Amino acid sequence: MRAGLRQRRHEEEEESVFISMTDMTVGFLFIVILLLAFFATQIAPGEMVPKRQLDERDDRIAVLEEELAIFEGSKNDSLTRVLERLKELEAQRHETDAELARLRSLLTALRVELRVAPDDDLLAEVRLLKQRQEGNPIAVYNATAENSRRELVERIRSRIVAADSSIAVNLSERGDALQFRGEGLFAKRAEEPSPEGRKRMEIIAGVIAQEIGCFVFSEAVGPQTECNPHSVLLDAIQIEGHTDSDGTDNYNMTLGALRGSSVFGIMVRTREDLLNFDNLQGQPVLMVAGFGEGRPIADEAIEGGKDANRRIDIRFLIFSPTNEQTIPRNLADIARLRDLLSGTSQE
Repeated sequence: MRAGLRQRRHEEEEESVFISMTDMTVGFLFIVILLLAFFATQIAPGEMVPKRQLDERDDRIAVLEEELAIFEGSKNDSLTRVLERLKELEAQRHETDAELARLRSLLTALRVELRVAPDDDLLAEVRLLKQRQEGNPIAVYNATAENSRRELVERIRSRIVAADSSIAVNLSERGDALQFRGEGLFAKRAEEPSPEGRKRMEIIAGVIAQEIGCFVFSEAVGPQTECNPHSVLLDAIQIEGHTDSDGTDNYNMTLGALRGSSVFGIMVRTREDLLNFDNLQGQPVLMVAGFGEGRPIADEAIEGGKDANRRIDIRFLIFSPTNEQTIPRNLADIARLRDLLSGTSQE
């Protein structure tokens, strides 16, 4: 009897264990099926890339396509606005240049009246003070002469613009020359100025003849102390002809010299007294030089650049002493200097 109970009890335990294993297996298979179903939703057909990444990629592409469409639709409008603005600036440039020239003229006149050095001369004034402290007489005289020359050239420029505001004239960086931009002054390959350019050169000749008398010698009178307190003397006024880059170097060098010569002829026919102005050594101050294409002032890749480089520069060269003996002490000292430079002095 007890043996039968033990047998039945053993069989029931085996059946309970079997049922428990079956339930675990079914549960495990169910979990596997759920996992497979989840991964199936994340994989696009025929791809091994997660669907989430594909969706993000599609979203980015859609945004870029929208931005590109907006740009394509607006770039023509933007380009049109830029071109219109450039045209406005070009139209305003001539007005601005004329206004700046007028203001510079007024400022120069005021500085002359108040005897105030131009802003550009401030560094030169500092150098002059330093040289005086260091006791270098030649350096002191040269610095003073450079300041006086800049004032002379700026005064001539202001008077030219006041006489004809259409004349495009700039002061060189060193303040030793007037630069007359082409802009119709010379046609391509032309040796003679245009009719309008000729009129401008006649005005320029008259102003120069009226302004340089205090710094040169003539048959009638030499430099005067009241208008030349520092005894600054012009050694030469150089009319320089320039060309654009078209043509060979030799051709342009010759053409530049011919342009300088033609302007020289116009100026002396307008003011014959320019031929009577001499330097300290009794030589005519007016002279000609040709530089061809070698000294451009404008980029020829830009519209109008070549026209601007076909120009005339008028450079004012000052007497520079070579030693302390040749420094002008005052205007009454000119006779001594002339003898010294000619080799007849007894010093």
